[in-house]
Amino acid sequence: MGRSDRELLKTEKKRLKKQKPKRTGAGPFTIWARILLIVTPLTLGSLVAASFLTPLFAIERISVSGNERIETAQVTSALSELEGRPLTTVSAAELATLLGDISLIETFTFTAEPPNTLRVKIRERQPLLVLFRDGQNWLYDAAGVKIEPTEVLGEHPYLVFQGNPAEDSRYKYAVELLLSLPLETYRDVFSVEVSEQLTSKLTLKERDITVIWGANDEALLKAEVLDALIANGVEDSVTIDVSSPNSPVVRYSDY
Repeated sequence: MGRSDRELLKTEKKRLKKQKPKRTGAGPFTIWARILLIVTPLTLGSLVAASFLTPLFAIERISVSGNERIETAQVTSALSELEGRPLTTVSAAELATLLGDISLIETFTFTAEPPNTLRVKIRERQPLLVLFRDGQNWLYDAAGVKIEPTEVLGEHPYLVFQGNPAEDSRYKYAVELLLSLPLETYRDVFSVEVSEQLTSKLTLKERDITVIWGANDEALLKAEVLDALIANGVEDSVTIDVSSPNSPVVRYSDY
């Protein structure tokens, strides 16, 4: 092959290379990625729209838990207007309004469980003391809310009090006192009386011991001193003054 032939061959190869088709467009993975990029937002948007505008997530069942004194039917009845509503449209503020007439509910939480269940967990008000009202004994909580009547005395301290729990500072003072007591001391208290000067007196269940408690400060120290004095032996119906816990006084009935 002569030189001219070789040059012609090289020229032809270059021409063929230039004419070789180039790859254009996207590969299959790129195409699917673009499709998903378009379809996914549309799908999510459709689901969101469906949750608001269709019965796809409509409430069919209301589950209630945490209640002991409150009837489940009372709660579900209060929330009955939510049935058929999409789960996504329910708010805490709306639930609070619907449950507002059930005074025994202190707090609540709720969760939406797709596709059709609304779960409501409530915390009931807990009795702290007993007040005599309308000819019978009633359990009240720390906020002064009437819970229910009771025939059992001694399970919770009885408060000697005729005022309005929502307005009278003596009620708040008695609550602060009872909440400051160690649990064992609280369980030993039969009755509480608060003076106009906001000092308190307790009567214990056992042996009819009266305790001059004084102000609400140093509750733990006062409880420890009281327990120590009783453990060391005191007579029935004595008065123990722990208003100054560093200088307690025991008064006997015959003195």
